[in-house]
Amino acid sequence: MIRNSARTSHRRVLTAVAAVGLLLAACAGGAGSTGSSSSPSPQRPTSPVSSVPVTTGSPKASPTAPVTPTWKAIARAPIAGRIAEGLVWTGSKMIVWGGLYRGPQGTYKEVTDGAIYEPATGSWRKTAAAPSGLRVAVGVASAWTGTNAVFWAGNAPDAPSVALSYSPASNTWKSLPAGPLGNRESFTWAWIGTKLLIVGGTSGDGFASPVSAALNPKTGGWTQSAPLNALKAFIPNDAIWNGRRVFITGAHYLCPEQGSGCTRFKNMFVAYDPASDTMKQFDLSRAPVDPGERGKLSPIGWVGTEVALQVRGEPSTGLVLFDPVTGAWRTGARPPAAVASDQWAWLGDRYVLPATTGRLEIYDVANDAWTVIQAGTSPLSTRNESAIAWTGKDLIVWSGYTGARYNPTPNTGMYIRLGS
Repeated sequence: MIRNSARTSHRRVLTAVAAVGLLLAACAGGAGSTGSSSSPSPQRPTSPVSSVPVTTGSPKASPTAPVTPTWKAIARAPIAGRIAEGLVWTGSKMIVWGGLYRGPQGTYKEVTDGAIYEPATGSWRKTAAAPSGLRVAVGVASAWTGTNAVFWAGNAPDAPSVALSYSPASNTWKSLPAGPLGNRESFTWAWIGTKLLIVGGTSGDGFASPVSAALNPKTGGWTQSAPLNALKAFIPNDAIWNGRRVFITGAHYLCPEQGSGCTRFKNMFVAYDPASDTMKQFDLSRAPVDPGERGKLSPIGWVGTEVALQVRGEPSTGLVLFDPVTGAWRTGARPPAAVASDQWAWLGDRYVLPATTGRLEIYDVANDAWTVIQAGTSPLSTRNESAIAWTGKDLIVWSGYTGARYNPTPNTGMYIRLGS
């Protein structure tokens, strides 16, 4: 998703662990599809919308009737609400750091504080203060190493980039080398096992150079990518890691010397292998979407043997899936209900969209089927650019900006239990 501000990064990351054994409730009046966690079949034909199971009512009163999941409030955070923050899920806690705060009276400021939310206790605690003198003006790349949270901020065009590591166990920060990338915005990133890979972006009126490099937070060392840097001027949509390769979409501009005046570009879909420092390009002309939407395709997840992509900014079109081994494309069933906002969530094998009138629609990739539940109103449907985390059981949505005057960023959030 894209923030409505040119000062932010191009990517809104969903930090999550893989979903295991999701149990979605069925409601009276229709059978909700609980599906299977098995890999989807690329050969399975797309189901027509008319055959999609849709449930909208409340379950009948019965000792064995499942309870329809509903949104519930979490505790108010001890820090200000924000957008463009760094966000990680540790396996048991959600860490939020940095970003941009908007107040109800038009107050707008960069923030360099953070907090940790623990779903098991429903409580927050503030992190220790980060090193002084930092700026986090245009969005924060973030990842979880297994022990530490690592953050990188590009800070274009007014401040130098910064890199940090935070240990929740000791509540301490460590400054890391900012690296060779320099300041930038409109970048994307991915955690590639042991390194945080930064790709693409702009700096002022020009294209950020070099295009890409990866930070090893354990050593503080940076590694540049020859094939990605050969793209020269690359503005990414998004990137995901499948354990071996990074799948990236975006626009490669063909007249980088013209900076923002360049209008000639090529839409690209590539897979980058960091182990061999090699890159493979895929043919977007075969993607089963309108030609004008191919440049908006953004990878959001990996399931089984396929990359799941959405048309950026248009979640109502549903998912497109691509098998990088066979080169086969397929489309998923379209969402059966009207979508309420551009926000979405990826649950490892499920795609979640907020629908109108307090509903939630959940797509089971393996079964190519949607389930619609009456979950209640939530920040997912009423805000934009929220911090979104999937715990394996609960979907947490915190802060983001509202549609009120000045687009304030409240420090409240909600969760819904979608896993067993």
